[in-house]
Amino acid sequence: MQLDPSNYFAIMSILIGFTCLLLAGFLLAVPSRRKLPNRFLAAFLILTAVELSAWLWVDADNYNSWANAFRLALGKLQMPVFLGIFLSSCYADFRLRWRDSLHLIPMMTALLLSLPGSQIPFLASEGRAAGLTVAEQNAIWMASHLLYYGYMIAVGWVLLRFWRLYRSQHSAARSETLYWLVQLATASFVAHSMLLVRDALIFTPAHAIVLPLQMFSALIALGITTWIALKSLLQPGLFRNVDQRLLRLTDRPAISPTASLSHLEAFMMREQPYLDAELSLAALSDRIAMTPRELSELLNQSAGMHFFDYVNRQRVEHAKILLRDSPDLTVLQIVHDSGFNSKSSFNTAFKKHVGLTPSAFRAQHLAGAISSPSFD
Repeated sequence: MQLDPSNYFAIMSILIGFTCLLLAGFLLAVPSRRKLPNRFLAAFLILTAVELSAWLWVDADNYNSWANAFRLALGKLQMPVFLGIFLSSCYADFRLRWRDSLHLIPMMTALLLSLPGSQIPFLASEGRAAGLTVAEQNAIWMASHLLYYGYMIAVGWVLLRFWRLYRSQHSAARSETLYWLVQLATASFVAHSMLLVRDALIFTPAHAIVLPLQMFSALIALGITTWIALKSLLQPGLFRNVDQRLLRLTDRPAISPTASLSHLEAFMMREQPYLDAELSLAALSDRIAMTPRELSELLNQSAGMHFFDYVNRQRVEHAKILLRDSPDLTVLQIVHDSGFNSKSSFNTAFKKHVGLTPSAFRAQHLAGAISSPSFD
């Protein structure tokens, strides 16, 4: 028994649409501090469901209807929303601005061209009531693919910039946010490229394989939506929590560098976080309500040193007090009490900041204390 293609696409439309709408409802309802990325992804899923609903109801009789014109126009909004997913997921301070309304231009243009009848004065003619001509449909088809790849270039740039900033602040840890977004972008690129091949084959002698390729594309679309659903179940943190390593899109500090450095110095003196041997840039920036990038730039510009040099300087100052005031403690005990992982790293940092080895510093202090007795 051979499956009717129209029934096949109708079934796939129902399955994909249901999955998209279910996921969108989850993203909008789930308690989360990541509201904007979740809203963008929910909007993209809803637009995807609307786009693929054509398999269920659009045919030759209603292709030039008002309803289909709105569907085609909404399809041009998918990529701006897709880009919004990446911007809001990568950058903690991303907000929609008035200039972002420029992304509505492709949608409005598509709507004007697709509505039945003559909507644009200079295109008015008696034949316009029948809908777009073949040449106009082909032009819109080409523009749609160019629009997609233009936005994908922008998505790639966002990911590349995020990766460079992230790598400059985190030498070892992997960003789950970045990993998930790269997967999402790759899946979208592969799926759309298959659609491009399918559409291009219509104009070649190999047009016979267009239908099987379209059926396979429908399976891929279902697979991608199912994969996103599994992500939401297996890694709910991607949709609930804020990645503390998110970077700022702008370079504007929340407060002045001088005030920030004073705040940091007071915090270091009061809380002594440097005594934790596992202290990282991300952990410290989280505790003082800054992003890792802000803290890194603050230390570079205002303190003139990198994060680990700054923390080691704090540890060395603490070790100097122990070496001077606690002669009963061994150097190895002081190493661990000051937040260092090893004696070799302690010796290296101590000599860099003090100019003496820890043993020489202690001996010098003891000699000075003996040669200069105090009398009460």
